[in-house]
Amino acid sequence: MDAPRAALLVIGHKNPDTDSVCSAIAYAGYKSAVEGEQALGCRAGNINEQTRFALSHFGVESPPLLTDVYPRIGDIMIPRSECLTLREEDSLDTASALITARNFSFLPVVDGEDRCVGRITAVRLAGLLREVAGRACNEPPAAAAAALLASPILGLVERGHTLFQPGDMVRDVQRQIAQRNEGGFVVVDGGGRLQGVLTRVNFLREGRRRVVMVDHNELAQAVDGMEEAEVVEIIDHHRLGNRTTPSPITFINRTVGSTATIVADLYRVAGAVPAIPHAGILLAALLSDTMILRSPTTTDLDRKIAGSLAAVCGEDIESFGQTMFAAGAALAGRSPAQIIRQDRKSYTEAGHRFSISQAESVGFAGLLAMRSDLLEELERIREAEELSLACLMVTDVTRETSLLLCRATPRILGLITYPRREGGVFEMKGVLSRKKQVLPWLIDLLNKV
Repeated sequence: MDAPRAALLVIGHKNPDTDSVCSAIAYAGYKSAVEGEQALGCRAGNINEQTRFALSHFGVESPPLLTDVYPRIGDIMIPRSECLTLREEDSLDTASALITARNFSFLPVVDGEDRCVGRITAVRLAGLLREVAGRACNEPPAAAAAALLASPILGLVERGHTLFQPGDMVRDVQRQIAQRNEGGFVVVDGGGRLQGVLTRVNFLREGRRRVVMVDHNELAQAVDGMEEAEVVEIIDHHRLGNRTTPSPITFINRTVGSTATIVADLYRVAGAVPAIPHAGILLAALLSDTMILRSPTTTDLDRKIAGSLAAVCGEDIESFGQTMFAAGAALAGRSPAQIIRQDRKSYTEAGHRFSISQAESVGFAGLLAMRSDLLEELERIREAEELSLACLMVTDVTRETSLLLCRATPRILGLITYPRREGGVFEMKGVLSRKKQVLPWLIDLLNKV
């Protein structure tokens, strides 16, 4: 899907969870309402049932899907509002005057509904004028010029030229036009309506997307093309990845339970209060990432912010949290691939590539019924991506415990000391946090391999 147009794109990680999606929406709202900067919150993948419940509960639309941030033609073209155009009934004299006065190489020709029907080029006009000059040898010059230049441009319109669309990637178009000796190109939408024009000079413009990364800071978890974007801010609560920037940026990384806590606290520091829908989804994100404030990642600030957000949106923390988790915890009707890929993060540590997925469940009966299929899918992913380990952490927030389904090399499996229930399933009592408990444990384990 083509990336949405906005001055500033706010985007979370791939396989987004509730914190990633809701914090992106709310931080875009903060940038617009508090700092006066046009911003748009986006998502980097399909939303899960828990997130869908939270958005619906507070009347917030799902944000647009952003599959990549590669520069697009729409970012560098001359927009329609700045384009001069012709109609087929316009005279050659009109076309000649516009092209000559502005030193254009071409002009688009449109119909009454602004659909592009072709173009008039300076080369074709120059050929016509030479023809007029030749005829002037046998006719009075003024009469020859007047007769030809007063006629409509209909017969000179080129109709088989190359068209591009605003969503076409700059790098792809550059490869195409390198094979053509043309001064410019017309850009249209899917219905053929003129959107802008593109010249070779336009490719000298800075077309990189301006992006804020929320709830992550590693390229491995970022939407495609992030290496070609201008990352202007990072708002996160995870470990630091290996990333450099060409110039200083705003980087807020705090040891709190959720990115939503940071966003809500920015409102507080600015002396502002988020709108009720945004306060609601921030509360949902905070409770999701902290397992209703039960996770060991929970801080005093998380508790304070949760209380203030609950007061704004009129929700009881425990009641709303339990309802939200119940809405998103059902495994029935979801394939093993959907369960594993919905909230999955990949890492490279100690010379090993591995992934950790996380899902919530009320009770483990449904999980155990799917155990074989889930383990088979984990093994398929491990082999396809050449991972040392692929695992799924299923957490029951009501019991404050998790089960870990794991596929790995025999050496790695042999180092796991958590009680093994059956097959590749391990019981992790009291473990709720992937970030603070499972990831550090796995990194330490892999260092021993």
